[in-house]
Amino acid sequence: MNARLTAALFLSLSALVTTVHAQTFPSKSLRIIVPFPPGGAADVTSRLLGEHMGKALGQPVIVENRPGAGAVIGYELAARAPGDGHTLLVVFPSFVINPSLKPGLKYDPLKDFKAVGQTISVPMVFAVNVAVPVKSIQELVALARAKPGEIAYGTPGAGTTHHVIGETFKLAAKVNIVHAPFQGGGPAITAAVGGHIPMVLANVSEVVSFAKGGKMRPLAVTTAERAEAMPEVPTMREAGYPEVESTNWSGFVVPAATPPSAIARLNAELVQALRNTDIREKLKTYGMSPAPGTPEQFDAFLQSESARYAKVVREAGIKAD
Repeated sequence: MNARLTAALFLSLSALVTTVHAQTFPSKSLRIIVPFPPGGAADVTSRLLGEHMGKALGQPVIVENRPGAGAVIGYELAARAPGDGHTLLVVFPSFVINPSLKPGLKYDPLKDFKAVGQTISVPMVFAVNVAVPVKSIQELVALARAKPGEIAYGTPGAGTTHHVIGETFKLAAKVNIVHAPFQGGGPAITAAVGGHIPMVLANVSEVVSFAKGGKMRPLAVTTAERAEAMPEVPTMREAGYPEVESTNWSGFVVPAATPPSAIARLNAELVQALRNTDIREKLKTYGMSPAPGTPEQFDAFLQSESARYAKVVREAGIKAD
C-alpha cells in the first residue's frame, strides 16, 4: 500500500470514528466531579444542571463529590479521567488560582482541560460591621489610610477568590488592610457581625439578610452591574476602583482529549438548562446568576482570569494555607 493511499485510508477511518462517536455520545452514564463537599454552591448547581442535562442526553448524570486540599484532589482526579465526554468537572476560581499558589500541582487548568461553558456568576460585596464609622468605599479608604494595619477583612480562606480580590483592592487603593482568613464565608460573616473583625468580602447571597436586618453595612459590590439583591449598593467601578471588578464564577470543563463533538453536545444541553425558567428561578434563590455561553467564550475567560490572578498573587505576595 503506497503512502498516499495509506494517508487517505487513515483520514477516512478518522472521519468514520468521529461520525460514530457523534452519533453514539453519550453511550453511558456521565459524572460531574465536584471538588467540594455536598451542600455548597458547586454541589447545588451541579446536581440541578446535571439532572436537567441528563434528561436531554438520555443518560443519568451522577454527581461525585471529591473534596480536599483546596479542591486540588478533585481537579487532579478529573485531569486523569478518560477524555470521552462522560466526565465533567465543575470549576470555581480556585481552578486557575491554585497554580500560582501551590507549586507541583498535577494539573494545568489551561493544558489538561477544555472548556464546556460557564454556569453561574455570583456577585461579591465589601461589607462592614455597623459600628465601623464608614458608609462608602471612599470613607473606608480614608479610614484605612488613617489607621494603617488596623483594619482586617475576613474571607472564606487564604487563596480564595475573595482573598485575591481583597488584595487587588489593597493594591488599587494603596491601603494597608490585613487579611483574616476563615474556614468558609459563614464564619467570616459571623465574626464581622459579632464585631470581632470590622469587614468582610463575601458573596452577596450570604450578606443580604444581615444587611436587611441592619447588622451589616454593604459598601460596594464587585460586579460590573449593581446586584439585583442589593440595587442600592454601588459597584466598585462606581466607587472609583474598576480594577476590583470581578465575580465568583463557576463552569464545566472536560479532560483535554475530549472530542469537539462531545463538547458541542454538552454545551448545547448546558445552555438549554441555564435558560430553563425553573432552573433560573432556583439559582436566583441562591443568589446565583446563570451565565450561558460558548466553549470558546469560557476558554477565553479562563485564560484571562488565570493571567489576572497570577499577576495579583505575584504582586501581593499571596500565600496558600
